[in-house]
Amino acid sequence: MLILAMETSPVFIDYVTIRQEYFGGGLPVLNDGKVLKVDADGEIEYSTDVRCIIEGSYDSRVQVRCDGNTVEFTGNISRYGRRDNLFGYDWPTTIARINDLLSLLGLPPFTSGKLYKFADTGWSWSGARVSRIDLTCNYSTGSKESMHAVLCHMAGQHVGRQKGSLSPDSGTVEYGRGSKYVYGKLYAKYQELEKHRSKKSGSHVSDDVIDYCKTEGILREEFTLKSRFLLQNNLAYLGAITQDNLNQIYADRTQLQRLEDMKYENFNDLPKHLRSTYASWKLGLPLDISRATRYRHRTELLAYGVDISIPNNVHHLPSRVRVVELKPLTAPDWYIQNYG
Repeated sequence: MLILAMETSPVFIDYVTIRQEYFGGGLPVLNDGKVLKVDADGEIEYSTDVRCIIEGSYDSRVQVRCDGNTVEFTGNISRYGRRDNLFGYDWPTTIARINDLLSLLGLPPFTSGKLYKFADTGWSWSGARVSRIDLTCNYSTGSKESMHAVLCHMAGQHVGRQKGSLSPDSGTVEYGRGSKYVYGKLYAKYQELEKHRSKKSGSHVSDDVIDYCKTEGILREEFTLKSRFLLQNNLAYLGAITQDNLNQIYADRTQLQRLEDMKYENFNDLPKHLRSTYASWKLGLPLDISRATRYRHRTELLAYGVDISIPNNVHHLPSRVRVVELKPLTAPDWYIQNYG
């Protein structure tokens, strides 16, 4: 099997956490109550406003709060008011949609502010601060079978020191779970939509959209850029962030581009000296081989998308799939007309 990673798909924004302080104050207070910490003497040490859940159509929701001075938004604006978020929005449109919602709530918009130079800290923006951004890209593999073949392969790859982790349903590969820097995952979009559909929040997902994701074998790659990453890369302020910045971050971190020159053969065609090792690994049995042999076999089996250093939780592996071509995915006309 030869997997070709083609041109990168458009980069969309999913989840955003952003806030801005307005020093003049006097803004409408919006919260869902307060959380208090009371000391042993009954004195209030501090209080925190609870975010208010803003519900939109199709059981969508985001969270907003304002204490009269600081406005904060957190959530997925590309899902808000829509049946699904198969195709999202770029960064400028994301911020514009968030600001439209704030306006409806009587709150001021998030702004870039101005760029200032301080003697002790250097250059800094005065506007809104961003502490989380989720970047996503969609790819078509051509079929559901091809999509799962890619997921199985990616579960056997390393990203730096991190090993890919495949979910029990073989629908998601994760990298960096628990990281305070960047968390990445690659998953079958149709399975995610079906899971949401089983809940109230996903009851409006269309059969047409789910069937389209299955037929096209749509994979979504997603990276959560956390506060530490944004701060260390000078992207903690709205004024410093552009779509080009985010496109480059995705291009630098995408794991699918690593598939470009990877070659595979049918697993039934494995060289004889690897078959016993592969069979034991596939069945979850101990590998009764020396450390040197284990190292050598692992190196050779990586060419087939199998990493024997990772305990096998894949119940079925691809066979007779000769070519998987990853294609950039843009919204078809029927989706734009009905769900865009």
